[in-house]
Amino acid sequence: MRVGLEWLREYVDIDIDATGLAARLTESLAETAVVTPVGRDVTGVVAAKVVTAEPHPDAEKLSVCVVDWGGGSSTVVCGAPNVRAGMTGILALPGARLPGRIVSEETIRGRRSHGMLVSAAELGLEESSEGIIELGETVEPGLDVRELLGLNDDVLEIDVQPNRPDCMGVIGIAREVAAVLGAELRLPNAEVQEGPAAADDLVGVEIEDPKDCRRYIARVIQDVVVGASPAWLQRRLRGAGFRSISNVVDVTNFVMLEYGQPIHAFDYDALPEKRIVVRRAALGDVLTTLDGEPRSLEPEHLLICAGSRPVALAGIMGGAATEVSDATRNVLLECASFDPVTVRRCARSLGLRTEASQRFERGVDTEAMPRVAARACALLAELAGGSVARGRVDVGVADAPRRRVRLRLGRVRAMLAPDLTRECVVKMLTSLGFDVEPVESDSLDVGVPSHRVDVEVEADLIEEVARLYGHDRISAEIPFHRLEAEREPDLAARNAVRDAATGLGFYEVLTTSFMAPAACEALGHGWGAGEPVALTNPVNREMPLLRNSLIPGILDVVERNWRVGERDLRIFEVGKVFWKEAGRHCERWNLAGAMAGSARRPAWDEDRRGIDFYDGKGVLWALGEALSVDTLRVGCYDGPTLEAGAGARLSIGDREVGAFGMVAESARAQWGIPQPVFVFELSLDELCSACRLVGSFEALPRYPKVRRDVALVLDEGVQAGDVLDEIQASGERLLAGIDVFDLYRGPQLPAGKKSVAFTLTYRARDRTLTDAEVDEVHDRIVQRLVARFGATLRE
Repeated sequence: MRVGLEWLREYVDIDIDATGLAARLTESLAETAVVTPVGRDVTGVVAAKVVTAEPHPDAEKLSVCVVDWGGGSSTVVCGAPNVRAGMTGILALPGARLPGRIVSEETIRGRRSHGMLVSAAELGLEESSEGIIELGETVEPGLDVRELLGLNDDVLEIDVQPNRPDCMGVIGIAREVAAVLGAELRLPNAEVQEGPAAADDLVGVEIEDPKDCRRYIARVIQDVVVGASPAWLQRRLRGAGFRSISNVVDVTNFVMLEYGQPIHAFDYDALPEKRIVVRRAALGDVLTTLDGEPRSLEPEHLLICAGSRPVALAGIMGGAATEVSDATRNVLLECASFDPVTVRRCARSLGLRTEASQRFERGVDTEAMPRVAARACALLAELAGGSVARGRVDVGVADAPRRRVRLRLGRVRAMLAPDLTRECVVKMLTSLGFDVEPVESDSLDVGVPSHRVDVEVEADLIEEVARLYGHDRISAEIPFHRLEAEREPDLAARNAVRDAATGLGFYEVLTTSFMAPAACEALGHGWGAGEPVALTNPVNREMPLLRNSLIPGILDVVERNWRVGERDLRIFEVGKVFWKEAGRHCERWNLAGAMAGSARRPAWDEDRRGIDFYDGKGVLWALGEALSVDTLRVGCYDGPTLEAGAGARLSIGDREVGAFGMVAESARAQWGIPQPVFVFELSLDELCSACRLVGSFEALPRYPKVRRDVALVLDEGVQAGDVLDEIQASGERLLAGIDVFDLYRGPQLPAGKKSVAFTLTYRARDRTLTDAEVDEVHDRIVQRLVARFGATLRE
């Protein structure tokens, strides 16, 4: 953003030089540099009125002009196509200094030229020009052009960041300058003297989709006279890098630069219908834009149409057919707010980025639009002699209520400086346009102005105070941080789980955190951490839920591998799951995995065998051993997802941590997986809290062990795990291990009974056991089991 210091002084009193102001803005707003004025070395250049302009007798494209430059008259030979009698231009007298040259008297095709009428390019204001500079008719001949065009004015170039669209206008910069210098901001006059005609009788406005265009204001100015802009307006535009076109077009550019709100002027009489429609392009729509290029449009492009005919690319560029020209007498003025994303996509797809599109892409202040439109109408009435139609056609949303943010002064002092008073903070925020009201002894209720789209939370307000207070006044302190191991679960435990899983031959996968409702239904609503969380604005409309289980993603991986011929899989994932519980959103880390295909790598001397429930269970027990979790227990599973009789719940001690088993055929069908799949999903929080990351040393046994077998006839409802727990609970010092080695059901047992056989291992650390010692301990354990479970010994 470029703005001249002279222009800024119209809105705020500045008592420091350009270099000092640039330093202050760099500290408080954005990087700012002072641009060297292009006309600083220009001398001997004055305003001059062309009295006569006759064709050169010996050159078809030259004119011989008599010009009045205030101190006399001179004859000048000029080749500009726009030179004519009565116009006021710029004369470089003999001896004048221009960028790169000194003007002298010359003889051109036999006629003596006492100086030259100059173009913007010859003054160094533009790279190229089609004609000489044309000043307004009210400019007196003889005035120094350096002052007239502001060639001596210092220009600030400000690197405005994308989050500050309010600073894409001079008034926004002036507001910042006023706050930094403690001065008062003066807004320009926007009072309009309206004529008898009513705007809503002259034009109508329709918006097909409010998401594309939040607000559209149309005003009509009648009986304008298109001509050259006054010198002050040309000076403002040239200082900002714009060339002067005509008074009507220059006003639209000036107001855009002033407020940061693009506006557009249509030739009202060239509109095929006096009904403006804001809509997306239809297939086959074509628009020739102001640059003369016919453009084929796509449905993603947003258009301004007069009835059914496109007349402008919304927020980017107008159409050539409704361009304001010297013949224009009535003007339709557009002031609108278009969707930033839509404008950005359209500009990118067409390769057409303009000053207007850059501002719409950042966002405009919808609340300020009526004032912006009024300011443009007032200038058009003043500079083009137009009559402004009464009222405005205003379609779209009304002004939204101000966002309000609570600011704790104690927090401000703790973060910035302890000597910041309430009065100081209120003054700073008020100077930036915030509405501040005290609500408590140490708090403020701050209303955010509509032009500050970047302020949403308390931290944003503290940043505003910090940049006005001065970052150099905030003492530098090294913050104290307590280094703690990451929890829920900590990083070391999570890495230990990954190492253990990969050590068992599993490959880690990463899947999306989003889930489709169909996946939730396929698994059954009883599976997962709890009720899934629905996303307000999902990235993928087909997956609008946050996953409450890792299993859908795991099965997606299995299905994709199956389709490409990969049948043998061992995969796992460590990730977060999310759910709702009692109105709260909850999350935790889970571990999930899957096995499919062969139980082990096929060999030439043995048959291929597919995985089953016990293969998967064995992997989980191996995982528990790798993590030194020695209290794994299995419970009955009667929920969805898993096959009946081939699923189980896993507990660590008395805490349930998850489930495992073979995926039910109905669930596999939803994923199109024909082969058996074993899955597991465990709470990683619980698993890591029970694992031992640091092992303990134990010397190798020096004495032999003794084994005893016992086969118990039990009721079908008795679980082997309960028997194992009971044996462990006996607390016998000589007991060194327990294993289940046989399960029998058959005709030799009564109905409802089963036989489970255990091997008990005994060992002493300091001696070799005798049979008598072992028998005594073994008998006590057996009697305990008989009494506890009503078991009988099977011979």
